[in-house]
Amino acid sequence: MESAPASPSKAPVAARELQHYLSLLRKRWRAVTSVLVVSLVVAFVYTLRQPKIYESTCSLVIESTAPQVLENVKEVIEMAASSREFYVTQYRIIRSREIAQRVIDRLGLEVSSPGNESSTDNSKQPNRDLDVERLLEKVKVVGVVESRIANIVVRDTDPNRAVRIANAFADTYIERNLDFKLEGARSAGTWLGEQTVGLRKQLESSEMELYKFRKERSLLDVGLDDKMGMTRQNLQSLNTKITDVKARRIEIESIRKLILAAKNDIGERESLPEIRDNPVVQKLRENYLDLLKIKADLESHYGEKHPKIDTIQHQLAAVQRDYSKELDDVLKAFDKRYQALVETENSLTKWMVHEKGQALELAKLETEYRPLARDAENNAKVYGLITQRHKEIDLTGMLRANNVRILDRAVPPRSPASPRLSFNIGIGLIAGLVLGVLLASVIEALDNTVKTPEAAEALVGAPLLGMLPILSHSKHRTIENAPDRDLTVFKDPTSAAAEACRSIRTNLMFLSAQKEIRVFVMTSPGPQDGKTTAAISLAITMAQGGARVLLVDADMRKPRIHRSFGLKSDRGLSTVMMGDASLADVTLHSEVPNLDIIPCGPMPPNPAELFHTDRFREILARCRQDYDRVVLDAPPTAPVTDPAVLGSLADGVVMVLRAGHTTREAVMHSRRRLVDGGARVLGLIMNKTDRRSGGYGYGYGYYEPYSRYYRTA
Repeated sequence: MESAPASPSKAPVAARELQHYLSLLRKRWRAVTSVLVVSLVVAFVYTLRQPKIYESTCSLVIESTAPQVLENVKEVIEMAASSREFYVTQYRIIRSREIAQRVIDRLGLEVSSPGNESSTDNSKQPNRDLDVERLLEKVKVVGVVESRIANIVVRDTDPNRAVRIANAFADTYIERNLDFKLEGARSAGTWLGEQTVGLRKQLESSEMELYKFRKERSLLDVGLDDKMGMTRQNLQSLNTKITDVKARRIEIESIRKLILAAKNDIGERESLPEIRDNPVVQKLRENYLDLLKIKADLESHYGEKHPKIDTIQHQLAAVQRDYSKELDDVLKAFDKRYQALVETENSLTKWMVHEKGQALELAKLETEYRPLARDAENNAKVYGLITQRHKEIDLTGMLRANNVRILDRAVPPRSPASPRLSFNIGIGLIAGLVLGVLLASVIEALDNTVKTPEAAEALVGAPLLGMLPILSHSKHRTIENAPDRDLTVFKDPTSAAAEACRSIRTNLMFLSAQKEIRVFVMTSPGPQDGKTTAAISLAITMAQGGARVLLVDADMRKPRIHRSFGLKSDRGLSTVMMGDASLADVTLHSEVPNLDIIPCGPMPPNPAELFHTDRFREILARCRQDYDRVVLDAPPTAPVTDPAVLGSLADGVVMVLRAGHTTREAVMHSRRRLVDGGARVLGLIMNKTDRRSGGYGYGYGYYEPYSRYYRTA
């Protein structure tokens, strides 16, 4: 069966999550590395300062059954079992205070004073409980999965002492296990010996009572059970015979009725064997039928009054009389048989009544006999069982069979079990990575800049038109600080930035199906977000698409478009708004086909007031009439209100955000100012995203195949 394909919505989300964390590590690698180094140093120092602990193991085998020296002789205490609870219980016994106390006495340990192994005396008795507790802290019992093997593991700073303790626990447990069995056998033997005397007297008394009863009732030769069996057998036989006789009587009575019916009609064919097999009856029936045939022939030839017909009629009457007489003889024979069966049935019934009476007498006698026999039988069974078990216990008491044995004794370890440098370093490495990622996540969470398209869309309240990567040539050489970086889309049409601008152009044109977007404003929440570069790149892309495009530098605070194209700005938009020049005088042709430029001109002291004038509305209307697309490069929204004024006069505003630079507060403030000013926010562009990282959502690996395609076409 083929596996179901992954959900198309879940796979990209998981990929973006992974890319987000990889981007986070690349971005905050210094914090992650610092935490990792500190964690490794702490783990190394901690390992060096820990005391060396040696581990020694003694393996025991707890068999399912003890060795069966005597066949069919059970132990008093069954030590073996196959359930998990049994083995857990044995593990607890091995690590019990009783076993620990015996080990201390056996080895002469003083665990409360490590390093000293001298005999305990009465003055140190209060410390025995402390010794037991500290000894048990060093010991653990581990069961091997799917086996009957239990490992006694001892950890101690002295490897030789760990060996002695492990072996002492095993030997002490085996001895304790055997002592427990033998003690149980001795206790059981004593109790059984006491019970044997009383049971013998009870058995003799009950057997004597049963003998007297059988002698008084003449049951010595034939037992009561035999007599009752004979009576039951007689009753069953009589009942069978009576049933058989009744069946034969009823059968004869039925046949007799059929013979009587056949007596009145000699011409009727009978199926009774008593009539069918009687030769005389059959001969008479044949003669009768022949005479009937002759009579019929005569009547057909001579009529009913012919003399021969009278003769035939007399012959038929004679045959009828002989037939009736013969059937009377058959009936007499059946009557005799019927009477014999009736007499037999009566005799058997009387005999059965007699046997039932005897059975009732025996049943009454049984009510007195059974308690006596049962007491004697039960006493005999109990006495025999107790006697046999007493003998078995006497035999098992002499055996020292045990179901526990040592598989491997403990040996001195070659190296300490802890501390383990590699393990601790591994833990430090994992902890350092986890803490480093957590620290990086905390730092990232405290960073209030906009990093993902989803967050940007939620803040702006408009769709994402596209994302512009860090400007670079098609060979991935970054040109962010190059003089001609604003013309990258024109000079390198196969770059990822050019393909991104084409995607933004398409998305922008399809934003409104009812009204074509011809005049729009490019702005950003703050400076250094790249809105001028985005405006130039988008204008170039629209011009390359065949539209007549006018790029207007409406940033009268810090104009830059004329420098990007190498043009003069002594006259421009401000000159036209002041009435010192016409629109045609300040419109300049760029090296990009279909793209004209209106520079800013001399910077006026009051740009916002100029945008509110009717003169500017006329200029904007003329531009809308002469060009397919008009792109207004406005100043940032944070320091001035110019973008809000321009946005209210244009078809809409495109907001440019710089990934990882523009703050959430700046975005919300800019959107509020634009909306309050009556501007329509068409969408947003994420600028300066790293195409090698998935931290900004969609990434720009998507555009790489197009770049390679253009280079090889």
